[in-house]
Amino acid sequence: MVLIACGVLIAPLSASAYPTWSEVEAAKGDASATKRQVQTITSSLDSLESTAATASEAALKADAANSTAQQKLAVAKAQASALAAQVSSQKKKADEAHQEAGQLAAHLYRIGGSSLDSQLLTGTDADKTLYKLGALSQLTTQWQTVLDQATVASRSVSSLEAQAKVAADERDTLASKAASTLASAQTAQQAADDEVASATAHQKTLYAQLASLNDTTASLEKRYRQGVAAKAAYAAAQAKKAADARAAAAAAAQQQEQAASGSSGSGASGSGSSSGDAGSSGSGGTPVSSGGSGGSSGVSLGSGVVDDPAGAQAYARGALPSYGWASSEMSCLVSLWNQESGWRTSALNVSSGAYGIPQALPAIKLSSAGLDWQTSYRTQITWGLGYIKSVYGSPCGAWSHEVAHNWY
Repeated sequence: MVLIACGVLIAPLSASAYPTWSEVEAAKGDASATKRQVQTITSSLDSLESTAATASEAALKADAANSTAQQKLAVAKAQASALAAQVSSQKKKADEAHQEAGQLAAHLYRIGGSSLDSQLLTGTDADKTLYKLGALSQLTTQWQTVLDQATVASRSVSSLEAQAKVAADERDTLASKAASTLASAQTAQQAADDEVASATAHQKTLYAQLASLNDTTASLEKRYRQGVAAKAAYAAAQAKKAADARAAAAAAAQQQEQAASGSSGSGASGSGSSSGDAGSSGSGGTPVSSGGSGGSSGVSLGSGVVDDPAGAQAYARGALPSYGWASSEMSCLVSLWNQESGWRTSALNVSSGAYGIPQALPAIKLSSAGLDWQTSYRTQITWGLGYIKSVYGSPCGAWSHEVAHNWY
């Protein structure tokens, strides 16, 4: 079976690629055979975890694309509605101006016409004639002004109608695109849900087989594997941190050289340590997020994603003792993740890619805590608490940093 999600081709292992229990049992008692089976199982775990993670990442990208499309559609709808309202307003002004011009024209006719001509030629009441001429002059000026206003209003209506048509066409085009991106996002999410469910089932069997070969337990094997992954991620994060520090030092040295030589150049930019880089999987010293999710699409993409802030907080509260924290730390944690994500499992920062309750960046780092990192608040919280423990020592330590720097 081949899964295609958002242009990403994912070829998961077939059922026959995983070792069977008979093969595991046959390897027992033979050191080399046991070693080979352990390597096969480890490779299988790597493959299924990678496949599940790729599917989840594809779902997130589709969600981000859908969110962008929905936002553009909302803007286009607002513009189309505003222009339609302007057209209606200008039409009303034009109609009123034309009506007033007509009334003035009728009044002009009543004052002027043939009777005024005869008075000019034969009339004996000069004052009355002069009054009519004055009134006629004023009305003519007023009529011309109103007529000009009516003409301008009519032209404005024509221009606005043309703009409104363009806006309406753009709105309709974006509506079609938004519907397409929503469908793609929902399809990708369902594919990710299915892949994670399949991988989880295979993972349980593989860990049980690994435990049988190593004479341990499945839970111990899983914790060991997660520990190895966390250690590797921590080492990578520390290496990047050191590289960033060296780059910053080199940039500073270059700027000093330029200043000393009197150069007017701007100096090297230096890479610095980016606030967008994520912490490692429960370890590391670079920030998880820089100021919250910035909103998510607000569209339900699949049955797997559950936004349950109350449930997530209850789970986190129950997990605090296992990290050696007092219950008083919960208020800091609530404040921290309220600001970052509102405790929403699906919180996605479209601009940066930060994801989940702890706003991990990149989102894939959540996978070290479980295959269902994209949909499970338990998995996300486990990762987030591990990160806080290793970097800040406690939720209140993380919250203090968030308050001071707007990221943690």
